[in-house]
Amino acid sequence: MPETEQLELESNSLSSSLLVGLFNQITDDKTLVVLDMGMASSASVSFFGQTKCKLQFAGMIDSEVEKYNDQELSHDERVGLFKNDLNLQADSKIDIVLFWDLFCYLSAPAITAVLEALIPNLHNRTKAHSIGQLNARQKMQYSEYGIQSINQLWQQPSYSVQPNVYPHSRHDFSRILNYLMIDRSCLLSGNRVENLLMINT
Repeated sequence: MPETEQLELESNSLSSSLLVGLFNQITDDKTLVVLDMGMASSASVSFFGQTKCKLQFAGMIDSEVEKYNDQELSHDERVGLFKNDLNLQADSKIDIVLFWDLFCYLSAPAITAVLEALIPNLHNRTKAHSIGQLNARQKMQYSEYGIQSINQLWQQPSYSVQPNVYPHSRHDFSRILNYLMIDRSCLLSGNRVENLLMINT
């Protein structure tokens, strides 16, 4: 069952050692294409508004996320559901994907499906960021996320009902990712770990 008791956030700012790794491919003449899987945040809009950027919010991290975990769905149906909800243009190539803690609320089959749905829109230099649960036996903060600066995440507690949490060990998570690989990881407060992800070539 979902955890309804929230851990108190110490601050809306959260230091990040990995965000800078997302942006080392940026050039002044390139329009950055960013897919944020969470809800729209003023912090991210302000941050990306400082550069040439096409920013899309998918809004997937909410109470409706459980529909992707429906055990009655076939793999193809699950992939189709993600593709329909993402509604990405066929010729769009994404430079950065901000998964935030989406994977914590998806079963292994759902993670496989969302990545398969995204693959046609990624390229070999696409990078991604995710936040995972460090210890499955401890509660995890339910937050909305954004980017405040090149080394600062923005976080805000979400007071809606937290979706079911699907714990994934680091070993299992690496295997499930398939199309992506964990390049680096760093600890965050609140029983969390951040991951810098790259295309698995």
